Amino acid sequence: MSGLPCLVRALILLATLSTATVARTEVHHVRPGDSVSRVLAQAAPADTVVIHAGEYRERLTIEKPVVLLGEGRPHIRGGYRGHVLLVRAPGVVVDGLWVSESGTRLTDDQACIRVEADSVTLRNNLVTEPLHGIYVKGGSFVVIHDNVIRGRTDLIPADRGNGIHLWNSRHNQIFRNEITEVRDGIYFSFADSTQVEQNYIHHVRYGLHYMYSNDNTFTDNLFERNVAGAALMYSSRILLQRNVFAFCRGFRAYGILHKNVDQTLARHNLIIDNSRGVFVDNSNRNRFENNDIVENDLAFQILGSNDDNVITGNNVINNLSNLLVDNRNTQIIWASESGGNYWSDYKGYDLDGDGFGDVPHKLQDTFQIIETDLPEVRFFRFSPAAAILEMAERAMPILALGTEKDPRPFMRPIANRQVPWNRIPQSRTRPDRVLALTFLAGGLLPLGFLLHLSRRRRK
Repeated sequence: MSGLPCLVRALILLATLSTATVARTEVHHVRPGDSVSRVLAQAAPADTVVIHAGEYRERLTIEKPVVLLGEGRPHIRGGYRGHVLLVRAPGVVVDGLWVSESGTRLTDDQACIRVEADSVTLRNNLVTEPLHGIYVKGGSFVVIHDNVIRGRTDLIPADRGNGIHLWNSRHNQIFRNEITEVRDGIYFSFADSTQVEQNYIHHVRYGLHYMYSNDNTFTDNLFERNVAGAALMYSSRILLQRNVFAFCRGFRAYGILHKNVDQTLARHNLIIDNSRGVFVDNSNRNRFENNDIVENDLAFQILGSNDDNVITGNNVINNLSNLLVDNRNTQIIWASESGGNYWSDYKGYDLDGDGFGDVPHKLQDTFQIIETDLPEVRFFRFSPAAAILEMAERAMPILALGTEKDPRPFMRPIANRQVPWNRIPQSRTRPDRVLALTFLAGGLLPLGFLLHLSRRRRK
């Protein structure tokens, strides 16, 4: 018991010192014409530096744990040299700034905001004309939220940096950011245990790009009009759920790309209107469950050797083709005890009324087999030639149509209630009245012209 009063006195002393430290913190103000760097040099740890609205042409290095707060979105311009804002102290907060004009040397990974410390918070900032927008090098427990990052459209995509780049970093949180016109939206390199939530990433190469990064989670994000919504490469144990991957169009465009990744779980995602919905290459023990895969040119493309991937509980609706595979040794599990998937082109029957088709659904037809070797023929997918080829193959089978089939297809769409259909851009779902009227007029005008000619002939 004699040690208890000593402990109490120590706690009181610690509280007193903490109170004294808080009491000593100061707020410094910087106005146009002042030097932000000079005020930062004078500030003490835990001080707040308020930068008022205006333009400041200087590059800043923060080496103390201070709060850098913008009032009225002050503009920090780096003059296209080096890093504009370099954070080297843990515990720094950067809030409400407009940071622009970083250098463009990719070999130096120059960025508008570069972080080289732990426990840094970046929030409510606007980043424009960057090479990399935000680059975290070796820092962990970094929080990045509610920022807008716009890349340089005057540079070709190969010369641009990434919106947010994480290297040798872990336990970060990235949420509610908008990123556009950069190379990759968020790039992970040896970056583990990071949460990515509610971001909007569009008009980039890869929305998310994982390289050698494990145990990550991304949920409730919107990826649209990219080359790929997410590219998962050489990584393990990634959870992706309730995301939207939409309108990824091009010769090599994908909703979700898996390459050499293992033990990922993709569930409750909406994969809609992409050139390829899901692409899997040399990946094992991944699960695709309860997703809606809708109106893509190709729902699934499977390349290389893939073992023990499970694809169940998905709605596969109105895709031009269901599946392309290039390896007959691929092992895919298309159904579990609770059933397989719903396929909108399934033509089977359910005589016993259990909700599942009584005959398996073969996932490749004659035309899809040809597409595997000659993707260009997809242009003729719904041509009379394709229909004739299908009829001929049924009458005299000569092609090996593959063995992939769903043994327990659902007869009706599955109620995947967590799939975020409400996040699809309204521009896609809202009827275009002008376009509809134009289409209607285009159809009625020839008919009216023919009626007019017939009346003239009768006269």
